Amino acid sequence: MKYTPIRAILLLVLLVSSSFTSLFFTEAHAITNLVTVTASNNDMTTILKFTNNAGDNSDISSVILQIGQGVNFKSFKTDSGWFGIKSSVNTLTFTSTNPIKAGQSANFIIKTDQSNPDITWKALDIKNNELGSGEIGAASNVTPPTNVTPPANHPGILDGSSFRIIPSTPSPGINVRVVGQSFSSNANLDLYIGNNKIDSFIISNGNFIVTTRIPDDQPTGSVSFFVKDQSGNSKTFSTIIQPVHQRANTINQNIPLTIVADSIYHRGETKTLSGTATPGSTLTITVLDSNGNTATTFTTTADKNGHYSYTTTVPIDAPFGEYTVVVSDGKNKVSKGHNIVTTHQIILSTSQQEVDPGKTIVINGTSISNQPVVLRIDDPTGNQIFAKDINVTSDGKLAIAYPVDVGAVKGTYIITASQGVDEVIIYFGVGEPPVPQLTLSMNKLNYQNSEKPIISVAGPPTSTLNLVIVDPSGKQKFSDTVLLGPDGFVAYSFNVTSYTTGIYSAVITRGNDKATANFAIGLPTGCGTITMHTVKDAYLLGDNIITLGKSNPNCIIRVTLSDPNGAIVKSEETFSDKAGIFSSIDFRIPSDGTTGTWKLEASSGVNHTSLTITVKSGHEGISVTLDRIPPIYVRGDIVTISGTGAGNDANVIINVLGTNSTQLVSLNISSTNIGAFSTVWKIPLSFSPGSYTIQVKSATGIATTNISIQ
Repeated sequence: MKYTPIRAILLLVLLVSSSFTSLFFTEAHAITNLVTVTASNNDMTTILKFTNNAGDNSDISSVILQIGQGVNFKSFKTDSGWFGIKSSVNTLTFTSTNPIKAGQSANFIIKTDQSNPDITWKALDIKNNELGSGEIGAASNVTPPTNVTPPANHPGILDGSSFRIIPSTPSPGINVRVVGQSFSSNANLDLYIGNNKIDSFIISNGNFIVTTRIPDDQPTGSVSFFVKDQSGNSKTFSTIIQPVHQRANTINQNIPLTIVADSIYHRGETKTLSGTATPGSTLTITVLDSNGNTATTFTTTADKNGHYSYTTTVPIDAPFGEYTVVVSDGKNKVSKGHNIVTTHQIILSTSQQEVDPGKTIVINGTSISNQPVVLRIDDPTGNQIFAKDINVTSDGKLAIAYPVDVGAVKGTYIITASQGVDEVIIYFGVGEPPVPQLTLSMNKLNYQNSEKPIISVAGPPTSTLNLVIVDPSGKQKFSDTVLLGPDGFVAYSFNVTSYTTGIYSAVITRGNDKATANFAIGLPTGCGTITMHTVKDAYLLGDNIITLGKSNPNCIIRVTLSDPNGAIVKSEETFSDKAGIFSSIDFRIPSDGTTGTWKLEASSGVNHTSLTITVKSGHEGISVTLDRIPPIYVRGDIVTISGTGAGNDANVIINVLGTNSTQLVSLNISSTNIGAFSTVWKIPLSFSPGSYTIQVKSATGIATTNISIQ
């Protein structure tokens, strides 16, 4: 087997040293007359080495990799000169400006959401003639036979490995289950009680459940169980060996084994499984994916009344699809299926994809009922032009009409809706079709080394993005390739165990497009003296507030805005940079807020400062006009109602009044960031001919105009 070019070797060494804790190489497993492919697999990462055995006229110019159903690509890396795209949900296509010539090799590293995936490959020359094809993974019997002992230097125990004994306080002479998670694949493990080895076993993947027996002569009292690998690494589980007569098996109530679980799950959602079982019994709960493979295993215990429950959180990157929960007490099993569906509980849409300046676009959606949704619109320059808390009805619906300013900048506008930790993004175009934009956000501002940050990325569906983490000194700390799903979204998590305290940046790029979000590792609270000021002292309803401040460098600060009644309108965390400077541009006086004296506060630990600002309703007089002079219409006509002076980003109510000021129609819209508003109203055919009044109300006042309907 020949070696790869030196730069490919360097790339491979860097990747292996930064990403792998253990690596097991398989033998060459897919050979044709023209192409040799070897593979190595570590959990969910597979390295493929393609070697060209062909003649001088047959270079390998492209490689196609296809994974089996139920498996998803997460990311990939290639040697220099190769470019990869996700050409379908389960297919990667690689092409090269530096083809693999005879006797040369190239490496492809892929990450999937399942270990040892079944991969079908095909190698082609520049004319798309097939040079070789084959299959890699479970279906091709790459995994070494279970009776083969892994190499002695193959670590089976990783930093995150753990195991437990069921029941947790056993007695001599009984059978126990040993449940392990996050071990290395194909590891040979020995089980000890104290210094006595009582069992050995080989696991085929990172999780295992084996049954063994506690020796009859095992002394009672405190004891430690050890799992050791062939490299001498070990994990410990400490417990108490109870005398036989203390075993809790005297309860023999006839309570059936049952399970209660929801049928619909969302990524990141916390769910509780519950049911009944024999009192005091230990239960093993296993989650199986659509292929019947174990996704996770955990245990719980039924209480003295025979009830059990277990709360767990759905992983943020869990594949969508069908799952089965299996509960076992060692004798009986019960199961129930559920589906993991779209990550978001907010569903948002617009009345049209493209709108002209001066027209109105309607935003509709559904979400959790009776909880407000924060809606924000950013223009093509990145400036926030609209923000409002939208009420969600009891049946989970929301709607708002947004009038586009007549002088609005042409381009793609971003609508962001958030409710709790859930956030969705959609787009609309002004004067031209919208183009999906690169955006990213972090699930937290400040992390500890034990946590895994989650980056939510949005962009063009199925696109390939580059992710770089920049450390506090401005150097690249980490990089990876991120693949967006068919919906244009992905949640990406990474490890920060080795990160030092400071402020980092996550940077996503795609060609010339770029998006950045800052986050911190291990920043403390307690910033010493805090000073803060705003760019002005008086604001109008609907105005944005720019806040600037100074404190000690690199610490967490919470900024809070309260109205004249003391009610907190918004509170968020920020951090000071290495010069001690902090700022915020995300605070805004609600358009339907209360005039008077408001308060801004900044606190960090015991340190605190505050300042007051004056909020006024504005001095502009509201006006309203119709699109015809004189305002004469017939039933069925469409009337354009517009005006100015309603207040920046303010709520505007338009009423159509009949005889004796009876309200016949009411419309609710919002003004622009300069106080203008516009909407359309179709005159019902049921209206009788006569004179009517159009009344417009906002925080700045009331305006009316007459309309004649014939």
